[in-house]
Amino acid sequence: MLSSHKRLAVLLLLGVATLASSKSIGSNVSFLPKLHEKDVSALTSSVDIASASYSPQEIRGGGLPATPTSQELKGTAIFLVLDHLFRVVFKKYGIAFPSQLGGCCILFTLMLLMNVVVKGSGDAVFQYLSPGSGLLARWIAVFFVPGLAMLPNAPSMGNAVEILKVLAVVVVGFYYSAATTAFAVLGLRKMQGTVTTAAASAGPKAPAAKPYSPELVDFLLKSFILSGAISIGASLSGNEYATPLRAIFMTITTFFGYIWGARLPAAFVKIVHPLVTSTAVTLVVTQILSMITGKSFNNVLATYKSGSMDFMKAGAGDILLYLLGPSVVSFAIAVYSRKDQIAQNFLTVMTSMFIGSAGGLFGTAFFVRLLNLGGATGSVLRKSMLPRNVTTPLAIAITQIIKGNVSQACAVVVLTGIYGATFGASFMDACGVTDPVSRGMGIGASGQGLGVASIMHEKEAFPFAALSMVLTAVAATTLVSIPAFADALVNVACGK
Repeated sequence: MLSSHKRLAVLLLLGVATLASSKSIGSNVSFLPKLHEKDVSALTSSVDIASASYSPQEIRGGGLPATPTSQELKGTAIFLVLDHLFRVVFKKYGIAFPSQLGGCCILFTLMLLMNVVVKGSGDAVFQYLSPGSGLLARWIAVFFVPGLAMLPNAPSMGNAVEILKVLAVVVVGFYYSAATTAFAVLGLRKMQGTVTTAAASAGPKAPAAKPYSPELVDFLLKSFILSGAISIGASLSGNEYATPLRAIFMTITTFFGYIWGARLPAAFVKIVHPLVTSTAVTLVVTQILSMITGKSFNNVLATYKSGSMDFMKAGAGDILLYLLGPSVVSFAIAVYSRKDQIAQNFLTVMTSMFIGSAGGLFGTAFFVRLLNLGGATGSVLRKSMLPRNVTTPLAIAITQIIKGNVSQACAVVVLTGIYGATFGASFMDACGVTDPVSRGMGIGASGQGLGVASIMHEKEAFPFAALSMVLTAVAATTLVSIPAFADALVNVACGK
């Protein structure tokens, strides 16, 4: 019997193989039915999240309509339902693989197979779901705030020296994965003669307008004040609904902090991602609540993410992390939008998967041992660093397999994502990597979901970044589930 990780890997490879097989039919064969090519092309230039023409500042801060369209809301609702169904099915059949990534793979594969069975049916699904996918992608950075906000409650990583070593793993590790993957893919594409040039990632030279509408900012500010007063009153009076009221208040706080951070001067936003600003606002408000209610900071922070989705127990962090699920499932739309380019670059996609997964794991293992991270008793900390370039759900799975610390692993993954989102595109620019396939593969293999979301304005690179993120995560988890591979990896990181 195949393990759950291997079954999902096989399913994803089935989808990729479906793409690759069309190349053998003939060079003039399109992945889109002839009657639908023009319609789909028009769609991907207007509503597809991979083709949105926003600057990096607008992507970080939104630059978005104040009110979602009905089609965006319908598409988002469908992704919420799909994510819930995948969670239920995966739990029922004991599949340990994260349901959101599995759902992304399944949805992508199903759309491909639908086109094979009934021409244009997969494209119709793509068209209907694209607006919802775009809406989720615009807000995905906010859904990562809980991972960073809960760091004060995470286990200590040691003294200042050890923390500096951890930060070195984050920074050096990101550049290592981004550079090795991007240049390997670029070299291969040069040999194939398929290198192209993407538009500069810096976006429009003209100063971008302030993201988000003043009306939205005003609405959130008033909601922040009103919900805060109600929440504090309920907490002080011991009202039985104090917890859900606080969840509402802190959810609004998180969104308000993100939008406020996005509207700060562009020079500041370029260095400090609104995700960091939102986290800071969340922690400051948590401290204020602890002073008003007379409870400790850590006690109040624990209610931000309780680990339960029960109505009377869930915190704002639980709600936001739950929304990350449908957002990851929706990545299937971005990947599908560039399915023909992906098939044409099948070899480079597989190269990226190998370097991003095996290369990232063993490269990190060698580096943490070189740094002597944690000293003689730092084996758990070292193992927790290994999945640093793997998206959070699978980083948790990997950490559990090799017996690391989940909280420490999540902290490093979040920090890596923030760093990748802030400096990923500029690093590719500095390295002279303008080929969109190489850029996307490099950032996807190193910056996880947050890094991927940061380049969604690069319409050709973004789908490859999303695919690279998924493949890197799936391949890394599959490899670590092999006992011999896991033992070799731990041996490199910790020694015998």
